[in-house]
This record gives sequence, structure tokens and C-alpha cells, in this order.
Amino acid sequence: MTTVTLPPASFSEIWFVMDYHEIIKLIAEDENLFTHQCKLVPKENLCLPGPDYIDRVFLNSSRNIQTLRNMEVLYRHGRLAGSGYLSILPVDQGLTQVPIPFRMCI
Repeated sequence: MTTVTLPPASFSEIWFVMDYHEIIKLIAEDENLFTHQCKLVPKENLCLPGPDYIDRVFLNSSRNIQTLRNMEVLYRHGRLAGSGYLSILPVDQGLTQVPIPFRMCI
């Protein structure tokens, strides 16, 4: 029987922060990745997020009112509510359906 190591208690133990100069050292030969400017898509064509995102982007589409209302509910819920951003995280169905004692051992 193999045991599974539980993740650290906080994200600070998993992720580390690099400043601009450390990143430049890693990709020194491709510094133009930071200075690239797109010339194919004008910035006027971008739909930037904001509190009125649903009205600006989806209102003139062929979606029915119930769909637009449900999208508005999704965009107005949680930490990102009203920002125009939406984050839906995937759920691993294999582990969420298993009782807790069985999640510790595989």
C-alpha cells in the first residue's frame, strides 16, 4: 500500500515569487518576450473585463434572456464578483466521490 503525501497547508509553501530581473536571467536570450507588441489585433477590438462585461459582450448575441441572466449570476458571484472575470476550476471526480479515509491511501 502506498501513502499519498498531503499538500502543504498554504500556497506560500508551494509557490515562490520571482522579480523581473530573475525572470530576465532565466530567459536572457528571449528578452523580447517582454517587449513584444501585437500589431495584428488592434486594442480597440479587445473586450476587456469590467462590471458591465455581460452587457457589452453578450447582450447583442442570439442568447436567450435566461442564459444571459445565468451568466450574469456566475459573473457576479464569489471573490471576482463584478470584476468581469470568471474563474471555474476543474474538479477531479475520481477523488471527490471517495470517502475521506480512502483518499489517504492509494
